[in-house]
Amino acid sequence: MSSPTTSTPSPESTAPERGTERRSNLQMVRLAVFYLALVAAAAMTVLFLGELFLLLALGWTAGAGAELGIHRLHVMGIAAVVLTFVLGLFAQAYRPKRRVAAMWGSFLVILVVTAGTLGFGVGRPEEVVPFFVLTGVALLTHPAGRGLFRRGESYSPALLALVAVAAVPLLAFAVNQFSLSGSATDPHAVDSHYVMMAGLAVAPIAYGAFAAFGFAGWRLAAWLAALPMAYYGAMSIAFPLQSGSTGAMWGVAAILWAVAFVVVAEYARVTPENTTLRREFARAG
Repeated sequence: MSSPTTSTPSPESTAPERGTERRSNLQMVRLAVFYLALVAAAAMTVLFLGELFLLLALGWTAGAGAELGIHRLHVMGIAAVVLTFVLGLFAQAYRPKRRVAAMWGSFLVILVVTAGTLGFGVGRPEEVVPFFVLTGVALLTHPAGRGLFRRGESYSPALLALVAVAAVPLLAFAVNQFSLSGSATDPHAVDSHYVMMAGLAVAPIAYGAFAAFGFAGWRLAAWLAALPMAYYGAMSIAFPLQSGSTGAMWGVAAILWAVAFVVVAEYARVTPENTTLRREFARAG
């Protein structure tokens, strides 16, 4: 009676399996690092930003206005741009592969703010830099992988036109704010207010451009592009004499742009056959 023999798998047959297992383990590590970065950013948000976000509402009251004084519009604007940034970042916690546009928007906003903070040596780099690092880690380990660079199958000519129209005054405003940031005697400059206002101006362009080019999650990005514009417009109208205000006319224009951007985005979603609102990219070949 012959004894049973055990067959040893050949190295050739197990190599693909080992490769697959290795890739699977790497993906699990990437995913763990990605969510750890989001958790760490969330903890920092709770620790450092709770009172700031309260000013988005309380800043409109007379009591808070008296306390903030000449910094009222700036502090409220800072709260708006930080909120816009964290909304884009924390949107990645749920179905991140469908939130690529918001990921890019949040990264570009924190990139501009960090560059200004370190470049001019102002503000609180001990808070800004960790947020930049965590956002960078989230971008590098994002579950979408190479899909981060993949635009959608269609884009919106109407949204692109709105981004282009807004880009001229917004970039001019950002450049002006950066030019004021080097003063060692201006309290707004020392506290990084001008840098943060430049970030506020960049946010609609950052989110809006990725929404217009149809990156995954473009609808959310469209709303995040409109949010800081509408809020700044309201502040500019309400506090025309505050530093950072561009007056009632530009304030109204900002609000109208924000409304138009959201309306176009939402209408493009329900009427994709309208080539002005949504158009497929030309296919190569």
